[in-house]
Amino acid sequence: MERQLPVRLIRLAPIVLPLTGIALARAMTHTDWAAAHAWLAALLFAWIVADSLMLAAIAKAPGRKPGLHSVLAAGAAASVIVLLGAAPPVRAAIFAMPPLLAAAVLTLTSFALFSAVRIGRGLAQGDTLETTAELVLPPPMVRFMVMETRVMRLALFGWWRAQDVPPGAQAFDYHRYLAPLLYTLLVLQGIELGVTHLLLRHWSPTAAWILFALGLGGALWLAGLAQGFRIHPVLLTDEGLRVRSGVLHDVLLPYDALAGEVTGFDGKTVKAKDTLNQAVLSWPNVMLALARPVTVHSPFGGTREVGRIALRIDDSAGFLAALSPRIAS
Repeated sequence: MERQLPVRLIRLAPIVLPLTGIALARAMTHTDWAAAHAWLAALLFAWIVADSLMLAAIAKAPGRKPGLHSVLAAGAAASVIVLLGAAPPVRAAIFAMPPLLAAAVLTLTSFALFSAVRIGRGLAQGDTLETTAELVLPPPMVRFMVMETRVMRLALFGWWRAQDVPPGAQAFDYHRYLAPLLYTLLVLQGIELGVTHLLLRHWSPTAAWILFALGLGGALWLAGLAQGFRIHPVLLTDEGLRVRSGVLHDVLLPYDALAGEVTGFDGKTVKAKDTLNQAVLSWPNVMLALARPVTVHSPFGGTREVGRIALRIDDSAGFLAALSPRIAS
């Protein structure tokens, strides 16, 4: 743990340090000194923002040599922050400086055109929209946006969707034990949301509506997760065991990668780093050992190697009875 901590801090430094510098620079624009020397504060704010983001791009680039698109992306982000992030007097001074304003507009235009060309080339080659979007935006941001879109679509339109079970696959549900708990949480969240909104309106209508929007987003996320658990069951396919947990995980395990059932497992085994625990808000009733380590991807990026899979299957006996012959063969 002591050895890992500095490594984690070093990885976070290109993100945390620039954001900290930009936040302090923005706070500087709200001081009396900045209001009295708006043009100087504008130049200082623009320099700190641009320099912070450019240094972050250099630190994160392979070999500390960012490509043209990374440089343009950093410049475009800096332009948006400079044009919109300063205090009103400093912002007015920025818009009163034609050279600074022209540089920001030119950078944003160049980034937009360069990104459009990269996206066009990717789509022409048959790449998916998600893959092409990762050419111009940070991959974690793209994955987050895709996840948000999928969950919101399920929350709004997933109530009428049938289960996603390909032809020839055998499905096993894991949502029946979970659905009552999730829908109870939804009802409680709705009650809390209404009461909190009514109370806050007497103090600050703006704060009340902001919290209402955040709470509504959380409720939709929970509803989308619940629908995802129903629509995406665990599957036994010709290719292998397809372990799914709503929109969070989708892992295909060939049958020759499965060693068999683990019986009598304890909490230490379930919580081990090499155990992928797919039992949501419950204790697993099935654990499978893998014949070899398998790399799985997290919903928002990152990978880990696992040697066991823990599941909570509604019909665990039927699942094991159907799985065992496939492992043995």
